[in-house]
Amino acid sequence: MKYVFGLIIFSVLMSSCTDQEEVILDNDQNADVEVTDKKLQVGDITHFETLFDEVEFASPLEFKLLKELQVCDSVEIEGSNCATCTPKYFKIHPFNNNAELSDAFMLQVKALTVMKGQEVPLPMRHLIVFERENGSLVKVNGFRGNLIATRESESGVKDLIIRFYIPDEGAFMNCLFLWKDGQYKFESVEAIDGAGGHGSVKASVKKEVSKEVYQTLMSNAMLF
Repeated sequence: MKYVFGLIIFSVLMSSCTDQEEVILDNDQNADVEVTDKKLQVGDITHFETLFDEVEFASPLEFKLLKELQVCDSVEIEGSNCATCTPKYFKIHPFNNNAELSDAFMLQVKALTVMKGQEVPLPMRHLIVFERENGSLVKVNGFRGNLIATRESESGVKDLIIRFYIPDEGAFMNCLFLWKDGQYKFESVEAIDGAGGHGSVKASVKKEVSKEVYQTLMSNAMLF
């Protein structure tokens, strides 16, 4: 599998310096955009770099949502390996411009975090999408990856660019997900680093490579 995958990627990838969108999606710096009063327009991309180094949440609502999800301890408990409900382990992002944060949000979880009720640390970062249905928060999507950017869409539900690492392939993959039929669906791979890949995927072969990447994500349980 790794050998075949490497041959496919090596033969079809090419960085493009003229396609601005591909360059943006391939930005490995993942820098936060400067906060301005400018209203985001359809197609605008916001980059993220989650360092989990903040002292407190942006608002009390984030702590309240974590308590509701019961994924962490409200206070530090002596002798417990369970993560506390702090920015040291969790980051909340909005994804739906048409809904309140309390009813629709993404939860980025730091690697090696021990979730409440679990004993084994998460081996990598997780991104989980939640929506409120009939008064309760339910999981809509789960990704074993790192949110690096969102893109504004016509529907008001942001497109996601998520970076995955596949240990068996030795490759990082930046993948685009679009909101369809009430959840995020894989759309395409935008960039690959490793396994013969060196940046943005050439447009002429993106469809073929995306099929291979999607199968790789599924076989490695990166989507749940």
